Amino acid sequence: MVTSVNAGSLAALMAQEQAAANRAAAAEGAPDPTTQPGAASDPAVVYAGAADAPSLSGILAVTDSLNRAASISDVGISAGQAIAGLVSVLRDKAVAAQGGAGDPQALDADYQGALATIDQLANSASFQGVTMLDGGSDPNLSFKADLAGETTISLASQDFTTDGPVLGLAGTNLLGGADDLQSVLTQIDAASTSLAGRLADMNARSDQIQTHLGLVSQMQSALSGAGTAGDGADGARLQALAVQQALAAQTGPVANQAPQALLSLFRS
Repeated sequence: MVTSVNAGSLAALMAQEQAAANRAAAAEGAPDPTTQPGAASDPAVVYAGAADAPSLSGILAVTDSLNRAASISDVGISAGQAIAGLVSVLRDKAVAAQGGAGDPQALDADYQGALATIDQLANSASFQGVTMLDGGSDPNLSFKADLAGETTISLASQDFTTDGPVLGLAGTNLLGGADDLQSVLTQIDAASTSLAGRLADMNARSDQIQTHLGLVSQMQSALSGAGTAGDGADGARLQALAVQQALAAQTGPVANQAPQALLSLFRS
């Protein structure tokens, strides 16, 4: 990678050295080696390397694309984990109602509040206009993952609303009899299982994005030290992206603090 990145600089140096050698040879009366049969042509042709060698602008485009995918994925996962916590709250309230532990009206009020918060989280888990969990986004969001634009990474949007196919809990309550409460518990358990499977898929895709970002970061490291004077703006942008990636790695714990604080409001 480094050889191809520095090919232009190497070619220039080789050309200068060859020109100097030719001038010295001409001054001494020796024949110019580049005019001899079978002599090598312009060193730039020999050492320039592939015309499609990775460029700063190409690396930056892929990095931007993958960073956007990672941010959208992280927002969706964080909200999805908070929703999973609220589904656990729903189950606790249903179990309490089934066992007669507490006022049914108060338990149902908490239950309905948790359902409403699930919908709020699903409808507001958005990054740059893409909402991953409300079922309204493009089901297959694609992001550029290589320099040629031939490889993409897809994110599948989800529907984690209470009336969506994953949870299916809209309209449930804790005011019925024993059979009704058992039915609600069965629905909650099914919703929890389905939600866990979707979150596992989302985490797997997030890991794939981070793997691609790691590879691109290595290319950035090679390119950032090999730019010419005309690459100053791109070099500065590379440094900014490196800082952005470092900060993004620290946002997960911070982002999870708000959902945890929210969940604490529903705990008995």
